[in-house]
Amino acid sequence: MNLLPKSSSEFSQQEYWDKFFKTRGKKAFEWYGTYQQLYNVLHKYINPRDNIIVGGCGNSSLSADLYSAGFTSMTNVDISDTVIQQMINQYKKTHPDMKFVAMDLLQMSFEDGLFTCFLDKGTLDALMSDANLDSRERAHKLFGEIDRVLKVGGRYICITLLQGHILECITSYFHDLGWMIRICRCEEAEREEDLIDSKKKASSSGNRFSFPVFAVVCTKFKKMERITPLLEFSPCENNVERISSVEDLNERVRSVQHFATLCHRISHDDKAAQDVFIELMDPKSSKKTPKYTLYVVDRQCKSNNKFAAFVVPQGRETDWLFGSNEGRRQLADDAKFQRLLVIHLGRDHQFSNLDCVQTELGGVVSSLQPEGLPPNTQIPFLSLGTQVNQRKEIHRGFSDSTGEYVIEEVEEDDDGKPVILRRLIFLSNPNVIQSEARLQKGKVDLKYLSCQHHLVMVDELRQHIDSFSAGPKRVVVLGLGGGALCTYLHQTFPLLSVEGVEIDPTMVDLAKKYFGFKPSEKLKSHIADGLSFVRDFAASSERCSCIMLDVDCKDRSLGISCPPPSFVEPSFIHSLKECLTTDGLFLMNLVCRNETMRNDVLDMLRESFASVQLKKIKGEVNEIITCRPSLPSSKASGAKKTSKK
Repeated sequence: MNLLPKSSSEFSQQEYWDKFFKTRGKKAFEWYGTYQQLYNVLHKYINPRDNIIVGGCGNSSLSADLYSAGFTSMTNVDISDTVIQQMINQYKKTHPDMKFVAMDLLQMSFEDGLFTCFLDKGTLDALMSDANLDSRERAHKLFGEIDRVLKVGGRYICITLLQGHILECITSYFHDLGWMIRICRCEEAEREEDLIDSKKKASSSGNRFSFPVFAVVCTKFKKMERITPLLEFSPCENNVERISSVEDLNERVRSVQHFATLCHRISHDDKAAQDVFIELMDPKSSKKTPKYTLYVVDRQCKSNNKFAAFVVPQGRETDWLFGSNEGRRQLADDAKFQRLLVIHLGRDHQFSNLDCVQTELGGVVSSLQPEGLPPNTQIPFLSLGTQVNQRKEIHRGFSDSTGEYVIEEVEEDDDGKPVILRRLIFLSNPNVIQSEARLQKGKVDLKYLSCQHHLVMVDELRQHIDSFSAGPKRVVVLGLGGGALCTYLHQTFPLLSVEGVEIDPTMVDLAKKYFGFKPSEKLKSHIADGLSFVRDFAASSERCSCIMLDVDCKDRSLGISCPPPSFVEPSFIHSLKECLTTDGLFLMNLVCRNETMRNDVLDMLRESFASVQLKKIKGEVNEIITCRPSLPSSKASGAKKTSKK
């Protein structure tokens, strides 16, 4: 029989509760945990000498269990005459000193300051069933009565789910009164023991509410001017954190609720884990960036290996295998686990070793295990060796164009030999390497090019360079970045004149200082907006043999990561075409996950150029588009004809 009300507002109505208890009979109904589940928090904040009022006692056995444990000065109050009479009949012989009173908690007849503890298990949640004005007024009346009947130094202990409207109401009300507030999570109370069949207990990982249970402990103090009431949060039994504001306290609670709900959804729905990631902050750190980012990867297949966590060493999170959805799925396939957590370590945080990471994340990882694993399952933590720190930050700065950026060095293995890679990272997109150089004996290796799409562009240029007109051959790169592509072109094709165009002067300075970019007669940089540079160039009498477009799009919501939409407008492409010699070459790095937008770009290029060819890069979203203003001669091109692919 379904004993839940038809609508949440019925929770606050006396008629509902009378009907509820008549239907349920003598069987105890436990909101948010039994005495055994709440034992630790109750004994911590209630003293056997306390004069206790239990508000909205219902037919819970909690009061009787507390009485049996030595808390004998207790008055139980409920609005339902039916349940009060049931409880009197049930406990008058076994618990003779325990009082039961039928009374409206919003209009209690007790004298002021009579009690030292007000215990509320689910009553506030029942009274404040929604966020409307009536519910808020009921809660304020309850709080006013609690304030009146408690002595100074007394405690209001509220066991609750802390829905958003309740959280904001209770913390703001008692903080304004000058009371100390501590919110404790009651994880044991979240286990739905009544719903677990005894035969299933041995194999179940523990059914839980989808919402966490909290104990809000409000201690009454006289309000004092210039004294800020204490706010504390206790995420587990032995950990209490001081919180600076009500807003921060509420945010801590909401983050726990969000994580618990997400864990419940992932554990009970195989499809819910697809492409899910969770960012975990360190509340004790001044850093405002995540300490951990967890990606949940599920394989839709049966496997004896159910669950594992893979810790990505710092500096390796940009690798395709760890930094893309496709790569992480490949990693899960290779590891042969049904569910794999891929864990990225936050750039701004320090990690001693893999064991420390495992210790800190043990509880979180356990919460994300698939449903059906036996309790206390040992979850393997995998990684690439035992070292988790492979990143050394050598410079951090801010640019008006790109925002905050870092230059870091990462040690990697190359055929058994350690190599140092220096990288430029924009923190607005930290999983993408903007520029990379390899160091040899502390110096930049100018003949090294790391980006696969750059290598493809260079190869395309190499194949077409012989078809360029006689005379000086000029290559313009739109998007200098760290200068790696320009430097590599200069080293590989010494007869070419290479010019990099970069809107951000900071990037030019970084290219010179950290990435070996050394301007010369045949290697130049222009600090200019690429759009304006192309239009001015087209209006001049000068022409160039090749233009390479590799400009990052700062707005990630547009569906195209490279280039920005303004660089694929028909008018700009027309100007760009005018910059080329008739036998010139235009190479574009296209990164676009929006198929419609991608096709629009290709159609527009085909309208402007006689030859358009695509080259996909394995394992990457990047595509290199090769465009020519005119069809190449048969001698130079062979099969190089217009492609509609």
